[in-house]
Amino acid sequence: MIRRKTFRPHGAVSLADESKLGSRSLIFNDDEVVHLLRAAVEREGSQVAFAKRYGIERTNLNQMLNRKKGVSRAVLKALGLRKVYAPE
Repeated sequence: MIRRKTFRPHGAVSLADESKLGSRSLIFNDDEVVHLLRAAVEREGSQVAFAKRYGIERTNLNQMLNRKKGVSRAVLKALGLRKVYAPE
């Protein structure tokens, strides 16, 4: 496995590197989460079916898919994800 070196401005220190905090996980950006959401909606069959199954308003789901709204906590939970903070 090849580890890529992350870019840090000159003199910047990563606190996560120096401590035992954090864990190794997959990290998704907002576009990737919407891509995962699209795939989940397709597996469910339709936006209506996905919204009913997870108790989400279909109109809000549509706005999330069209990036007019951020992905809600309820949708993140339905995808088995959670919001976290990562060092740059």
